[in-house]
Amino acid sequence: MTAWVRSGVLAGADELIAELGGDPLALRHEAGLEAPSDPDFPIPTAAGARFLEIAAAKCHCEALGLLLSQRQDFTIFGSLWPLFRSASTVREMLHDLVEFFPVHTQGALGAMERAPDGAILIYDLAAGVAQTHRQVIELGLGFMIGNLRRLQPNWRPGDVQLRHGPPTRLTWHRRILGENLQFNADRNAIFVDDEILSHSFGADAAANRSQLTARFGTAREMLPGAFRTRAEIVVRGLLPFTRCDLAAAARAMRLNPRTVQRRLSEEQTSFDQILDKVRADLSMSYLRDSELSVAAVAEILQFSETSALSRAFRRWYGMAPTQVRRRVLTDRLS
Repeated sequence: MTAWVRSGVLAGADELIAELGGDPLALRHEAGLEAPSDPDFPIPTAAGARFLEIAAAKCHCEALGLLLSQRQDFTIFGSLWPLFRSASTVREMLHDLVEFFPVHTQGALGAMERAPDGAILIYDLAAGVAQTHRQVIELGLGFMIGNLRRLQPNWRPGDVQLRHGPPTRLTWHRRILGENLQFNADRNAIFVDDEILSHSFGADAAANRSQLTARFGTAREMLPGAFRTRAEIVVRGLLPFTRCDLAAAARAMRLNPRTVQRRLSEEQTSFDQILDKVRADLSMSYLRDSELSVAAVAEILQFSETSALSRAFRRWYGMAPTQVRRRVLTDRLS
């Protein structure tokens, strides 16, 4: 099943690329991406991510995703925007965003965790969507930070975590994301403090809020693979920090393990298959984009030893982890 997203998520990209001296139509063609005029037109998430990576390379702009994020607002979410606008606070809006994000796309994943004095907002691409995530991840986090700063101009996130390594120059990253940057991290996330979470957001359509919530709740449950997506979010949340097995995932989902397995079976998958796909996806992402050692990646992904990761990596990709690192180095020098 191909993961899709509204083409509106690339709003402003063609104009930015042209300003940087690139040819957006040629780059779209190279990425296998059409140039629709309708922002509701569905495009493959993988093609969108590939387009941003190719554009960043061809335009020699490491911060392309960040720069694009500052040209976008919440209208890129199309039909979900009225629901967000009905939220009384930023906290309520972010809850809506995470809760109904699968209606927008199943190619990317969002989650929000409670934390002392605030919350952690987490963003990632779904397993198997794209091998390189840098630009689309920075677009997503930059978008959120930029739009929250429009509500409270002096606000800065307490912490920004990025799974990939740092760029050559940090000027735009510090200007847009703030000074508290952590690269080569366990996840892609921003810390949002209680002050901004309690800030008034919209509420101009609060009377319709219950209807909108019911409407999008039904739409989310009707999506193919909805429970699989929920399980993948849980697996990604557990992997770097604590034991990740069926029992732990079921507890996080507040369900019986048998119920989890049954519902996943109904969607033609299993917990073990999801765990394997997430490990495969994250291993490639870390090896291509981060500076973490193979041993560190094995530990994060809960392999008993580095050799176990190497065997799994050969099964997934037909090569050793070190071969990926050598290819990345060769590409950077060429």
